[in-house]
Parts: sequence; C-alpha cells; structure tokens
Amino acid sequence: MAATTPTPQLNISIILRQGILAFALLTGCGSMNTIPAPTSPTAVQQFLMTQAVDRSLYGENTMIIPLAYGDTVSLDTIGLTPEKRFLKSAIGGWLGERGLKIVSESQNARYRILILVQALGTEQRGSLLGMPEVQGGLLPFALPEIALFKTQKQSGYTRFRLDIYETATGQFIRSTPWFQGSTYFNEYTVLFFFDFETTDLIAPF
Repeated sequence: MAATTPTPQLNISIILRQGILAFALLTGCGSMNTIPAPTSPTAVQQFLMTQAVDRSLYGENTMIIPLAYGDTVSLDTIGLTPEKRFLKSAIGGWLGERGLKIVSESQNARYRILILVQALGTEQRGSLLGMPEVQGGLLPFALPEIALFKTQKQSGYTRFRLDIYETATGQFIRSTPWFQGSTYFNEYTVLFFFDFETTDLIAPF
C-alpha cells in the first residue's frame, strides 16, 4: 500500500496578515487630500501667501495706476480672508513707491481705492505610494507608514484688483486688471527615508 504524502498545514494567521498588508498597500496608492489644516498659518504658508502677493505686484507685467504723482489716496479692503490686512499694507507700500500719498482718513484723501480680494490663501494636497499608517482596527497592533514614494504639496495663491473712486463725489474712476500670483513648496519622500524639497520661495530653508 503506497504511503500518502501529508498535506502541509496552512498558517491561517500568516495568510490573513499578508492579505491585509497587500490590501493596505493597494489602497495606499493614490491621492490623499486629507492633510489637516492648521489652526493658524504655518511659517511656510505665510511665506507662500506673502510672496504670492509680492509676485502679483512686482511681476513682469507691472500695472500703471491712472493717478497723478502726489495724489492722496485711502485704502479699504473687502474679501473673505483675514490675511487681507497684510495685502492692504503691501499695496500701500507699492502705491507709495509710485508717488501716491496714503492717508488713513478717507475724507482727507482725494481718491479712495477699494481692494477687492478674490483669493489670498494656500492649498495643500498629498499622495502616497505604499502603505499608510494603520492604527488598530482589524489588526491588534499599529503599523508604521511605509512610503515608497510620498508627496506633500502646498501652493499659495492671490488674486485681487483695485477699484478707484473719487472721494468727494463717490464717482467711480476705473478698475485695474486683476493682479494675481502663485507660489509652491513641495516635499518628497523616496524609499522610506530619503527626503527632499522643491520650492520657488525666497526663504531661509
């Protein structure tokens, strides 16, 4: 009677663990737009916004303001972002360089300039090729993130225009074309440990 070859025992726990890891690797590949926004802008985000404003004002297509040298103007801003206070000061300095005098009281100014802010802020996004960090859930232990290739990208944007009015009469004079600028700061991780950054910011990184 021929001897039968015993069937090897399958380790169900190992197979299950490998299956979960393979599933995590597959689901970890792709976009992950879940980077939490900080309660206040980080230093990098402040650089992104402020230098986007500088680029919009001092870019190649610098605009001409249709007012005479020495004219007095007051500035007001309207927009959805609290950072428009910086924008007001930056534009005030830019107008001052062009010979206009900025006054705080609108009744003392010949012209009133309304800064209409469409956007001043940052966007962030990320992607991961590998396995994201696993905290509990199906497994009784935590697994660290395994990044074959990971990106975290941040961009700064601004877009605004200047509406000019005659203070005494409220007569609308004209609007400038839209000022707009953008910046970026990108971080990369390759093969778990190798980190590097690319940016167009002028900053002490």
